[in-house]
Parts: sequence; structure tokens; C-alpha cells
Amino acid sequence: MAATISAMSYFLPIFSFLLVFIVVYALLMKTKVLGDNATIAIFISLILASFFVVEASLVEFIQFSSAWFGVIVVAIFFLVTMVAFLPGEAPLKIFEKGLVGWVVVGLMVAFFIVSSAYVFNWAISWGYVRSWFDTEWFGMILLLVIAAIVSFTILPKAVKG
Repeated sequence: MAATISAMSYFLPIFSFLLVFIVVYALLMKTKVLGDNATIAIFISLILASFFVVEASLVEFIQFSSAWFGVIVVAIFFLVTMVAFLPGEAPLKIFEKGLVGWVVVGLMVAFFIVSSAYVFNWAISWGYVRSWFDTEWFGMILLLVIAAIVSFTILPKAVKG
């Protein structure tokens, strides 16, 4: 008798939850973005894993993004390889300066914004944005931002004098 894998579909959400949880926890602990506090890393990992189980469009976003992210990584690898074969003395010195790294990071952020617009089908409704500017909340937030900028500008001068 052949074994069916239809029972496996019952456990797929659990497996995806565990996969996202383990990957996020491992990344947070390895990079130490949040420090060495494992409690906060577990909490954030649980929240992100829950998002991926509850919202199916996040899974579609990761599927779309990861495929194109892989293509971009391979393209960058080939670009660096081609630059390495350029004639001259140390053509890879351009990568020692931080500018190229920041350009790549900026392109990756732009890529994820564009891919999220594609997957989540969002577009900016300028009429909605314009109507938000007419609310009291916008005026209050703008006033707080201006006050913060002025405070940070005046504070060093007030401390010196």
C-alpha cells in the first residue's frame, strides 16, 4: 500500500511557522542586531512567524522576492567577476570604498519596495494623501517634527553658551 502525503497538508502551516521562526531567530542571534538578549529575539521571531502563517500574501511576497533576489545576487556576482578581469592595477579597489556597498543596499531596498507593490497590489492614492494633509493630526505631527528639529538644533548651542 502506497503512503499518501495528503496528511502532510495538515502539518504544512506548522512546518512553515517553524521554518520562519527558526530562520528569523537564527538571523537575529547571529547578527546580534538586538544584542545578546534571546528573549527579545524569540518574541520577535514568534511574531514574524505568526504573520507568515496568518497572512498568505506574505508567503507570496517571499516567493516572488526570493526568486528575483537570487537573480540579482548572481548578476552582482558576475558584475564583480567581470570587473576583476579588467586591465589595470587593482580594478576591485572601487569596492573598498563604502559607496558601492551603499548603492547595492539602496538598490535592494528599492527592489523590495517594488516587489511588495507588485505582490500586495498597492498604489499610492494621491487624493487620499491630500485629504490626510487637511486633518488636525497632520498639523500636530508636523508641529512635533518641527519642534524636535529646532530643539536638536538649539541644544548644542545652549549647552556651549
